[in-house]
Amino acid sequence: MFFFVLSGFVLSLPFLENKPLKLLPFYLKRILRIYPAYLAAIAFALILKTYLYHPIGIQPFSPWIKGFWQWNLNADYGLQLLKTCLLIGPNFNGDLIDPVIWSLVIEMKMSLIIPFFIILANRCNFYWNILFFILTLIIIYNHSYGYLGIFYLGILLAKYRFYLIDKLNNIHVAMLVAIGVIALYMYNVSFLSFIPYGDKLHPFAFFWRDYTTAIGGGVILIISLCNTHVISLLNARPFVFLGRISYSFYLLHLPIIITICSLVGSVLLHGQVAIFISAIFLSFLLSYLSYLFIEIPFQKLAKQLVSKFWSD
Repeated sequence: MFFFVLSGFVLSLPFLENKPLKLLPFYLKRILRIYPAYLAAIAFALILKTYLYHPIGIQPFSPWIKGFWQWNLNADYGLQLLKTCLLIGPNFNGDLIDPVIWSLVIEMKMSLIIPFFIILANRCNFYWNILFFILTLIIIYNHSYGYLGIFYLGILLAKYRFYLIDKLNNIHVAMLVAIGVIALYMYNVSFLSFIPYGDKLHPFAFFWRDYTTAIGGGVILIISLCNTHVISLLNARPFVFLGRISYSFYLLHLPIIITICSLVGSVLLHGQVAIFISAIFLSFLLSYLSYLFIEIPFQKLAKQLVSKFWSD
């Protein structure tokens, strides 16, 4: 949920600062930002599954991780593989190859809609923005596009960030700490007050859980921007490096974990620490290579294409 809030926040920032929003350049940049590293990760996961993964080795582990990669690559999976590569449905099985991509499917769908909400937020005053935000929540309540409001929340936080930062900077430290504690509770509400992964007997709980988490994350984001020490810390080289490779890390880490578990499970029953260390090391290494040789070149290509065809 924090990732979705942050996406709305970051994607809208340039256009809330008087940069013109042109749809085709926006979509081209999003496609070249998301798909190249994603397709490379899918190909990598397929190679791991085909040549290194051992179903027997995964047996000592939890049902959660054993539930992945229970398929053979054959003609029956051709359509599912195509859907996976395109990030589309209907009946899309996000767990098939790289189980983390459920959120990337949402990210891609929301990328098609976000520009219109950025334009709306830019043109409306505070009261109209709040009204449209509430109306959006009512319309999407417990529907498949229920995450849209979370991206919208990120857009509004970006638009009013200076106002919110100024308000927080002018309150007593004790009050700021109290707000931070409440925000942390809201951010962790899934673990503190809800049955893990939601209560299926009460489907509306998913909506309230997700938005409580998102609002908590949004408040933490704004509080972080209030503090120059936090900003300096996050601008330190290790955190900048983590930020740069985070997308590739997100894509690669779970296929690597599944593969390592399957390789060592039958001979190293209590090797969680070794699995963790080796998975972290390989994920960092391969994510850095993906960032250097896939993400950066395609981001440069996107800028070149936009500059060539849509420059003023």
